[in-house]
Amino acid sequence: MKFIVSFKKCLFLYLLLTSIAFSARYFIDTESSKIVWIGRKVSGAHDGVIDINRGYVDMQKQSIIGGEIIIDMKSIKVLDMSDKYNKKLEKHLKNSDFFDVDIYPQASFNIQKKYDIMMDEDTFFKGDLKIKDKTINHSIPAKISVVNDTLIATGIIDIDRTSFGITYGSGTFFEDLTDRAIDDKFTLKFKIIASLNHLDKSIIKKEAK
Repeated sequence: MKFIVSFKKCLFLYLLLTSIAFSARYFIDTESSKIVWIGRKVSGAHDGVIDINRGYVDMQKQSIIGGEIIIDMKSIKVLDMSDKYNKKLEKHLKNSDFFDVDIYPQASFNIQKKYDIMMDEDTFFKGDLKIKDKTINHSIPAKISVVNDTLIATGIIDIDRTSFGITYGSGTFFEDLTDRAIDDKFTLKFKIIASLNHLDKSIIKKEAK
């Protein structure tokens, strides 16, 4: 009986060490990474930025085997108007008509499976995209490059906000909006930089407590 228990422990330790030896976790540098959002309506468009709270990408040789990105929804900023009107739109985007950030302060994307990557070609990563209290399976196209200890991912994604219950100003759900109609889809343009040597600040804070 002791032999069986010892064998199981040794096997578990071997599998753990093998996994560590052949995989690497790249932590996202939240200060160097950038996400730009674009929202459109009949009468024009608005744009701004939003911050990444934390995240990582797991790689094994030339394959991405997992990852997670956490978005700070309270960090939404509008940049295309005067400061007065930027702040006004930011406040609206953060309230219950849109992202309700006091109740749902974070959004996230989790990569679900293994992907072999080809440098300078789009890889379509499928995963769970969560906004507010809804999670849907979504694909995100991204170009991946790895140089030394740094991973860079760039891409553009269109997201249908109505899939997450955000229907304010949607011509799909409301009639007679005329020039007040807002597109159901918004766009995110992203450049994510992650490094083997970058220390995740959330981990540092936890260890400091």
